[in-house]
Amino acid sequence: MPLGGATRWLVRGGISAAIVAYILRHVDLGDVARAVSAVRLLPLAAALALYLAGQGLSAVKWWLLGCSVGLERPLASYARYYFIGMFFNLFGPSTLGGDVVRGLYLGGGRRPGLALNSVLFDRGSGLALLMALGAVALIASPRYDLPWPLTAGIGGGGAALVIGWWTCPRLVRLLPAGTRIRRQVEDELGPFWGDRRLLLRVSVVSLVFHLSQVAVQYCLALAAGVRLDFAYCLIFHPVISVMTALPVSIGGFGVREGGYLYFLTRIGVDDGVAVTVALLWFTLTVVTGLVGAALFVAGGGELPKVREARRAEVRAPRSAARTGS
Repeated sequence: MPLGGATRWLVRGGISAAIVAYILRHVDLGDVARAVSAVRLLPLAAALALYLAGQGLSAVKWWLLGCSVGLERPLASYARYYFIGMFFNLFGPSTLGGDVVRGLYLGGGRRPGLALNSVLFDRGSGLALLMALGAVALIASPRYDLPWPLTAGIGGGGAALVIGWWTCPRLVRLLPAGTRIRRQVEDELGPFWGDRRLLLRVSVVSLVFHLSQVAVQYCLALAAGVRLDFAYCLIFHPVISVMTALPVSIGGFGVREGGYLYFLTRIGVDDGVAVTVALLWFTLTVVTGLVGAALFVAGGGELPKVREARRAEVRAPRSAARTGS
């Protein structure tokens, strides 16, 4: 029986609360307070600069995808919508809450389906590349001795995501014609997969973005007084990112902190420092969300209303995308 909206929020809130309660019980808050008070500002400032630059790169990637299907907007508009989405991420289920919001902005209330498809492709392609990075780093650095189920999950999951993503247009042909998933992949997302030059450009931007976010993890650890191997950051960052993206918590809260606690204490980092690194990462997302809040208020503080799209408005960009114009 499907859960209602209120029940889902209660379940997610309960999961976040349970993980936080576990952390509070097993981690000395005095150690956390001392680690926070000893945070070095220069590496923290570098992490913030890298994080903001990375979000800008992600907006560029989305701009490339959106413009390819006729959603022509200035890059500055895509960046504004992206940061507003980051603001709504703070309150949504998992870290995906703002995706619908930025899709509404991009569609202008008239073409939400096409706009949300660009967001979906943006998310899916980024996730596949992120997990591939983690899998490659794990294979190249086996010395961390992670439990075999986790190792298999990262390596196998990364390979499955990449293969599944790139072969998705062919895999859906195994489904009966007319099914919703097959129709969405072939008709609605097909223009993205069909443009090889676009895919190459998007992949390059996405790779630079993910490496910048891994560098953020390295800088945050430095800010907390720990020097991590960059390869280890490449391993744990994708896993924590996927964990917080799952709709099982409120804004990833608790799941994120538990992930850092697990991965960093495994390599000898003090648990108070591990929680501090998680809190610093959360602080960066809050600061970015506040930038989005300012842009949201400056734009009137009102979300676009969804209006029924005219058929011509939907057909025109799709036909243009198929002809390569």
